[in-house]
Amino acid sequence: MLASVVVSLVASLSVQEQAPSSLDGVISSHSQQYALQRPNPGIHFSPTGAARYAMQQGCIPHIMTGRPAGEFVSTAASGRRNAAPGQYTISTVVTLKEDPGGSCTIMATRGEPERLRAEMLGVFSEAGATSTVSLDTGVGSRDSNGNFRQELHCLTLNGRPLYLLMSSSTASNRPRLMASLGSDQNGDCASRGHTANRPQAR
Repeated sequence: MLASVVVSLVASLSVQEQAPSSLDGVISSHSQQYALQRPNPGIHFSPTGAARYAMQQGCIPHIMTGRPAGEFVSTAASGRRNAAPGQYTISTVVTLKEDPGGSCTIMATRGEPERLRAEMLGVFSEAGATSTVSLDTGVGSRDSNGNFRQELHCLTLNGRPLYLLMSSSTASNRPRLMASLGSDQNGDCASRGHTANRPQAR
């Protein structure tokens, strides 16, 4: 009787050792979903296209997998020497930066702000993300430095809570768009919009 119990226990442990863990499944899923994709060369003439590529193929995989964005993006411009670790030149007017706090920021110095922000929202809509607006100062809002619209969107993508903070401006001394994507595991996004400083429309 004891021998049969021992045999059963050993067989059970052997099955457990061979069974893949749930983490293995997640890692495999991420690896299959995100891979290096080269863009259409036309993005070098389109700030909107370059910003889309940077978010879709750079920031989203970086945030969702924790791996460097450089594993997922490759353009003629990104092969140049970067100004700092974790910073990638997507085109002559669009850069991507892995922020020390864990977020990923895209900056576009040219382009039409409203089209750029709409393109960012479109990326997540196409990916099937749910979105709630936590803050939006609105078109025409300003601060002491000029035209400045700021938005905070609370997203859920593949079951993962994220935030998307976008700042857009037509002011000559500002980028046309800054868009930062990050994890919202603590659920701060929904409440942060109510306490943020809001530029006043004039």
